[in-house]
Amino acid sequence: MLIHGPLAEGRFKERLNRFEAIVDIDGIPELVHVPNTGRLKELLVGDAEVIVRKYDNPDRKTRFGLLLVLKDGVWVSIDSANVPNKIVYEALERRELAPFSQYQSFKREVTVDNSRFDFALFSSEQDYFIEVKGVTLVDNRTALFPDAPTSRGRKHLEELIELKRNGKGAGVVFIIQRQDADIFIPNDITDKDFGRLLRKAYAEGVELYAYRCRVNCTEIAIECEVPVILD
Repeated sequence: MLIHGPLAEGRFKERLNRFEAIVDIDGIPELVHVPNTGRLKELLVGDAEVIVRKYDNPDRKTRFGLLLVLKDGVWVSIDSANVPNKIVYEALERRELAPFSQYQSFKREVTVDNSRFDFALFSSEQDYFIEVKGVTLVDNRTALFPDAPTSRGRKHLEELIELKRNGKGAGVVFIIQRQDADIFIPNDITDKDFGRLLRKAYAEGVELYAYRCRVNCTEIAIECEVPVILD
């Protein structure tokens, strides 16, 4: 996906709450929206180099949105609210994800009973449902999810397990929003119940995929699939 809009460089100063931070832009401290509810403690450190997008929308509380953070020379996309789903959407449109190439069509944000899934894929043989998770935490070239306890993530796994038991296809796609990871593992230290449920889901037939992204100041795109390690 291309990164659009007027962009500006800045220096991260302080995170005020889950959704707001202060970034120094051209020497002026600006209130910036943070589109990620994770902790991001290893990324949002004092004076970290960042890229923000400027919005000319009078209805917005903030004029800027935080997009990228530079960590050890690697650009990290921190927008987990929009980027992962858009990346998967574009890849499905172009049939770039081999595990899903047999499906003839797909829809976004599909509701089944009381559950809503990021994508539903359709073929004459089977319907298949996908949940997408954005990954920003990497340690020693190992991508980890989540970086904060996630009751929502656990609920999604339980819903996918139920779909699979009812004869549907089900999968989780982890989008690693940076270029310095070789494998993916569940972050058991941060949320052991998510890790437990992820392993249970896999044992029940829910498929797990992780894709590393190439990230720069103009584009974020899937680079390659990396192994999901559950041992």
